[in-house]
Amino acid sequence: MLATVAPVLVANEPRSDAMVLRKLQGHWKAEKWVIHGKETSEGRDNRSYRIDRRKIVFITDGKDVGTATFKIDVSDKPFEIDVTYIGGPRDGQTLPGIFRLEEGKFFNCFPFPGDPRPTSFESTATNRCFLSVDRKKTD
Repeated sequence: MLATVAPVLVANEPRSDAMVLRKLQGHWKAEKWVIHGKETSEGRDNRSYRIDRRKIVFITDGKDVGTATFKIDVSDKPFEIDVTYIGGPRDGQTLPGIFRLEEGKFFNCFPFPGDPRPTSFESTATNRCFLSVDRKKTD
C-alpha cells in the first residue's frame, strides 16, 4: 500500500522534506500540552488528529471537527511547519510553527495568533506559545 501512495506524496518534494513527511503520516494523540507556560490536560484527552499527505483532520470525541493544510521545511533546524486552517473561525489563518521528530514523538510549537514563529521548543507566559508533544496512535 505504501508503495502506491509514496509517489503521490513526494512528487514535487525535496528528498529530505519527503522523508519527514512520510514519518508524519498517521493518527496522532497529544501526551503533553503547555500553553503560555502552563502544562494542562484540559480538553486534551478527547482530542487527536490525523495527517494524510498534507492535510490535518482534527478529531474530538471520535468525530472529525476541522481541517487544515500544512507545509514543511526541513532544510534547517528547528524544522518549520506552516499550518493553514480551512473553514471555521480561523479559516485562512496560517500559524508558523516549528517541529521535530524524536524517539517516536512529534514535538510541535506554535505562536499565539499574530506572533512570530517560535525559535525554541519552549512555552512561557512571555512568548505565549503552545507546545504539544504527540505520539502516533497504533490503533
